[in-house]
Amino acid sequence: MQRFCLYLIIFSSFLLNCATYWENRRKDAQDIFHVGVETPVYGAGFRIGPLPLGLYFAGGESELGKKDLGSGIGLRGGEFGSYHSQALVYGFLGGEDFYSGEPLRTEEGKVIIDKHGIGLTSNERANLKSYKMKYFSYFDDPISERKKRKKAEFRKKFIEELIQDGLSPELQAYIPEEDKKPFGYPSQFLWQVDLFLGIYGGARAGFNLAECADFLVGFTTLDMLDDDIASDDTSAE
Repeated sequence: MQRFCLYLIIFSSFLLNCATYWENRRKDAQDIFHVGVETPVYGAGFRIGPLPLGLYFAGGESELGKKDLGSGIGLRGGEFGSYHSQALVYGFLGGEDFYSGEPLRTEEGKVIIDKHGIGLTSNERANLKSYKMKYFSYFDDPISERKKRKKAEFRKKFIEELIQDGLSPELQAYIPEEDKKPFGYPSQFLWQVDLFLGIYGGARAGFNLAECADFLVGFTTLDMLDDDIASDDTSAE
């Protein structure tokens, strides 16, 4: 009987791992392509990574400074459903703001945002795929920001060395949290290709080369983009 229970536990663990593995492959596959309908949008354009071209506007404000308009529904950011989308393309300048799902809100009803001004949801994986950036900022990395990143990196390595030497294990709590979007967007954003157009109502379609590579390599259990996490984790209170 004990041997049977042991085999049952091992078999159950195997099935659970298999289910998690294939669930991650499914999510990675959904990350490759994106297609959706959006409103309000006006104009047309396309974008390769941070380089846009066109004349396009999506989103807007219901009140001055609110910037709450701009929504879509479809497959985007690896999730099926509704999403928030604002964009402005003027020639090769402009910017874009995106997150999928329903945002977390304060008691006053305001959208909870991260330090980059991106709306946060209860879906940790969706938060990894969201972004907010000005296209031209890709070519502009201020010295002050570079210094901040270097200080944080030095501090992290210094504390990790102290912990490895067994001097102060309690310092673990002081290791700076890694910013996976130091410029307001995840690394795979640079490999994304988008086409968008519309007159009030519009459509968007595209694909991501980095997500495609992550999907293929993922069959070896390697996670290039560190996105094999549960979709329903809560990321903010």
